[in-house]
Amino acid sequence: MNYKSNQNIKFIVFLILSTIFFVNSSSVYGQNKLKQNSSMLANTDRSNQSNDNKTVQSIDPNTLVEKLNTLQTVINENAKKISLKEAIAIGLQNNPTLLKSFHEIQSYEWQLIAAQRKWYPTLTLNANPFLGYKWNTTFIDNYAQKNYNLMQNDGRLMPRIKTTKGQEAQSYTSAIVNWNFLDPTRQPNINAAQDSLQQQKYLFLNSARTLILSIQKSYYAIQSSKQLIDNFKDIYEINSKQLEILQAQYDIGMVSVFQIEQTRSQLFGQLNNLIMYTQQYIQQTSQLAEFLALSKGTLAVPSDPAKLYGQWDLTLSETIKKALKQREELLAALSAAESARWRSISFLKSYLPVFGFIAQGNLSSTNGYNNVPIPNDPGEQYFKTRVWDSYTGIKFTWSIFDGGISAANSQAEKAKESQFKDQAALTELQIAQQIRTSYALLNTSFIGVQSAEQAYHSAELAHEAALARFAVGVGDITSVVQAINLLSSAATQKSHAILNYNNAIVELYRYSATWPETSKEELDQRIKMMRNQPNSKSTIETTP
Repeated sequence: MNYKSNQNIKFIVFLILSTIFFVNSSSVYGQNKLKQNSSMLANTDRSNQSNDNKTVQSIDPNTLVEKLNTLQTVINENAKKISLKEAIAIGLQNNPTLLKSFHEIQSYEWQLIAAQRKWYPTLTLNANPFLGYKWNTTFIDNYAQKNYNLMQNDGRLMPRIKTTKGQEAQSYTSAIVNWNFLDPTRQPNINAAQDSLQQQKYLFLNSARTLILSIQKSYYAIQSSKQLIDNFKDIYEINSKQLEILQAQYDIGMVSVFQIEQTRSQLFGQLNNLIMYTQQYIQQTSQLAEFLALSKGTLAVPSDPAKLYGQWDLTLSETIKKALKQREELLAALSAAESARWRSISFLKSYLPVFGFIAQGNLSSTNGYNNVPIPNDPGEQYFKTRVWDSYTGIKFTWSIFDGGISAANSQAEKAKESQFKDQAALTELQIAQQIRTSYALLNTSFIGVQSAEQAYHSAELAHEAALARFAVGVGDITSVVQAINLLSSAATQKSHAILNYNNAIVELYRYSATWPETSKEELDQRIKMMRNQPNSKSTIETTP
């Protein structure tokens, strides 16, 4: 406590002692009159409020406070105390959001590989049939032939209608090598796939930064609720003891029921605040467990009390300039625009001819007979053939006209390119707005913390002075109640100011694309783990 505070306390003590002296030197008549009025008021209050007192006293606030303490004890028994750095590390290692985004990256990586492999030649094997059997029957009617044309050498006529049969086992295999060494659409498709992959990598980093921000804000919110719970518990204890004193004074007729019920009403109001902050504390710890992807029944709570974390050294203009260079949302939109541009080029180049090299080899074999008259036996007509042939050369294909389909698709991709560029422009405006807002919140919150701390200190002094004045009879209970309300309000303002300051700091880290502490190393470790063991779970233990 500083010198000025000591002087204030000395002045308050002097004022109290002077007042006591004045009261003791007052006239006997005034004292008797005051006692008579107080006695009449107390008797009237007892007769009018006897039934109401039974109703009010039937609810013990201390019982409700014990239940709240039990809830907090259950949370603490199932929770592990961790630092903010540990919370970020656990979230980056456990949260499945990153695994989902990483699988998106892998999908686009394989799409890029597929586009690049179009440079390779293709080999096709065809066997139709590889092993098969063929039957045939041929019916020939020489109906236009004259009889002398059908005369055989022995003088007999050859039948006009002939029927023959055939039967063969067949095998056919071919191999085709095809390589398009000049394909105008190939490189644009590769470039489009590369930009799409880069877009997904930016979105992955964006997911990681958003997760870190959510963990940090949840961590600070729990700290703030815990601070409010502790402060209001202290204020509740002060008010509870004051109510006990008033109850004892009421029993001997020194105070009225109004003063008791005024204090009791304030006590239950503070209890309602305790209930609200306890509800927030439970919800916030559950939310932090979700961000950290903890096992069922496991919670995590901050190991440190609420305080100011870190500072921001860059100016507003420097922060905005840095963000416009590094923000993944902006870079992802630009990559998407570039990918659409290359796809548009690819569609237009599909109208150009494709030149390639082709080589083919065929092997066929048959075993059987053909053209044997029915019903003669094939006898010596069986034969076997095997044929091998091959060729090679330069080929080209040229889609001269497709009805304008590729041209329309090219225009559609150009429209997408413009759309993504417009999105990038909007993102730039949003980035500047976010940083200006967080920067202003940081500055005002820092001032607010200093103001709230001074207000809390003054409220404590005012509460002590009001209690002292009431104890010697020169102050009323209303002043005490007002002082406690000021103390409650100052405690809330102080907690909110610290929370706003910390949130502003982490928002500036997020919005300027700056990694806090060792979070980038933790993220790289998670990426390495997902590549080596894509289905494995984190080895970080969170069991309390």
